[in-house]
Amino acid sequence: MARRSDAAELIQTETLQREALQASGDLERNNQIPIKRSLGTFILAVVEAVCLFAVATAGAGIALGSGAAAVAGWAIFLHRDIFRIPALLLASAGSAFNLYLIWTAHRLRNAPAAAWRKRPITSRERSRIVLVVALSILALIICGAEIYFHRLVHHSII
Repeated sequence: MARRSDAAELIQTETLQREALQASGDLERNNQIPIKRSLGTFILAVVEAVCLFAVATAGAGIALGSGAAAVAGWAIFLHRDIFRIPALLLASAGSAFNLYLIWTAHRLRNAPAAAWRKRPITSRERSRIVLVVALSILALIICGAEIYFHRLVHHSII
């Protein structure tokens, strides 16, 4: 008797499991969204994103324009010779001094008397040296261009 009840319970459990699987399959089929409906939603989301981007860039453009107008007033004030010439001299002297220091360090490093304590330059040190040289040369070029174009535009000596 115990076996018949166990077999009946087993059959009943399997039947319930099959029904649960079928019900979950039916639920999944009912919950699937048709492609046409999801495509429309996707297109609407793309249009909204483009609209949001346009509105955000318009706000950024207004902020940038306002900032440029404010800076233009200061640029006229700071472009006077009393500020411009010392700034050019300071930038040129600083760049030249950086290049002189790097040249001296390179010369002293490669001197025969320093051969016993010479260690290899790390890649970080090498990249710093290259950056300082590049920025110093760029500063000298910009200072030269400022002097040249200022003479062309404003017809002044410096």
